[in-house]
Amino acid sequence: MFFGKEENAKVLAGFLFKAGAAHVDDEARAMRLSLSREIIGYIYKQPERWDDRCSFNIKHIGGQFIQWLGDFDPRKPADIDNIYSMAYRFLCEFDFLVGPGKELSMELRSIRNKIEHDNVEMEDNVRSQIIYASYIMPANIAKDFINDANIGVFKDFELRKAEAEKLKNQWDEEIEQKKTITDALKDKLDEYKIGFNFVGLYKGFSDLAEKKFKESLGLFWSLIGMGFLILSPLIAEIVFAASEIYGGKSFTANHLIILIPLISIELILVYFFRIILVNHRSVKAQVMQLELRQTLCQFIQSYAAYSSEIKKQDAGALEKFENLIFSGILSDPEKLPSTFDGLEQIGNLIKSVKNS
Repeated sequence: MFFGKEENAKVLAGFLFKAGAAHVDDEARAMRLSLSREIIGYIYKQPERWDDRCSFNIKHIGGQFIQWLGDFDPRKPADIDNIYSMAYRFLCEFDFLVGPGKELSMELRSIRNKIEHDNVEMEDNVRSQIIYASYIMPANIAKDFINDANIGVFKDFELRKAEAEKLKNQWDEEIEQKKTITDALKDKLDEYKIGFNFVGLYKGFSDLAEKKFKESLGLFWSLIGMGFLILSPLIAEIVFAASEIYGGKSFTANHLIILIPLISIELILVYFFRIILVNHRSVKAQVMQLELRQTLCQFIQSYAAYSSEIKKQDAGALEKFENLIFSGILSDPEKLPSTFDGLEQIGNLIKSVKNS
């Protein structure tokens, strides 16, 4: 900020006040002072805009310009001419950098035209400054602008752009390659995940089958034990009857009475034997179902992908297969004998003995 500084603004205001109150006898210099005062008036009103567009002259003659304005004496023609030429330089730079598609205001354009057509005799150094500002200074401003270090960035823009595009293409190729590798890894992970899931399913069936096998083995030995229990009373009765016969005793009704509790015990033992037998068959059926599921799990690795393809053609193609794999383990509980069935048979036996 140059013109916007408080001390420089005071100098501009002081000059405007002095120039407005000054009386100059020379008509040409009175006109130059008036034009200078108008330009400086615009600078005073909008210092930020003139700071932005007049950096070249601020750099080269800014300090001198403020000094001339501060020391201005309307009685000295040299002061009027120097301020006149410097103010014109600022006006020309302001016009040169006004922006694309824009022009000076009508008032500033009129001031510039008047100065350009000022043919009244003036000092050589002042006239040279007017000519310099009109024709040479714009080229110097452009030269400084082009040679600015910051502008060098724009010179390399096309080169940087080409390098950036080349780098972008390389990145795109690398990203595409990595995407292909990532997709392949994803497919492999999906396969491993499916395989792991079916391994877990197979292990679950295997653990359940092992439990059922142990249960079946226990029921089998229970059947063997129950068979011995059923045969034991009969063997005991046969041994007892044989001893009686060989002892010379005859077979009487008392022997029949002894048979009643024996038959009851046998019926109860047979009833429980039937229960254990049915349970044993049920467990064996469950073990067979579990073994079947384990067998099916060995070729179900690609079931998910295969089912999605085949179901597009036939929605019920794998219905039976899925029902078999994911159905519950059947135990056929309807064939289990009721406890009251055995009691009913014993009651019928007692009734028949009483009637006889």
